[in-house]
Amino acid sequence: MAILTSLEDMVRAIAGSIMNAQHMVEKAQLANIASFFDDSHKPTSIDIEVPAIHSGAAPDAHHLYRVPVISLVPHSSLVIGEAEIDLDVELGAFEHHERESVHEGIMDQLGRAAPAEKKAGLMVNPGNGGIAGKSGNAAHIKLKLVATEKSEGLARLLNDVVKTQGPVEAPAPGA
Repeated sequence: MAILTSLEDMVRAIAGSIMNAQHMVEKAQLANIASFFDDSHKPTSIDIEVPAIHSGAAPDAHHLYRVPVISLVPHSSLVIGEAEIDLDVELGAFEHHERESVHEGIMDQLGRAAPAEKKAGLMVNPGNGGIAGKSGNAAHIKLKLVATEKSEGLARLLNDVVKTQGPVEAPAPGA
């Protein structure tokens, strides 16, 4: 017996899997960055002794220089920039599905341009694509998902959030 699913659900599942993979990459990057800080969220640093080069320094004078370790290593963001999936599926029948997540207020304003209450979905069997291809009842599907730049609105929001960050005043000793 053929296991049919809608093409829309299959594409949504593939896209969701790629988004979950990207989320795992991002979480790994955050964990990497967190490794450069201690438990009290202060940067891990090393102290090095460098020669004093100011004009009044003695010939063998040195001074202590504290360097945050995070500043010594390169950092880059990893993203899944492009994902390509190539597959064959067996074609099934069309089935009508109820539209979900339709905002009624917007639908009232759309008038005749509003989408129908039901939508047609193409049912496919992803497991029998190769077999169905021999009988001519198959489709070859190539999905290509690419990363896009963030929208202007999101960029402005992030910019505003970044502007609010800054040093936090430390409480006075003994307070």
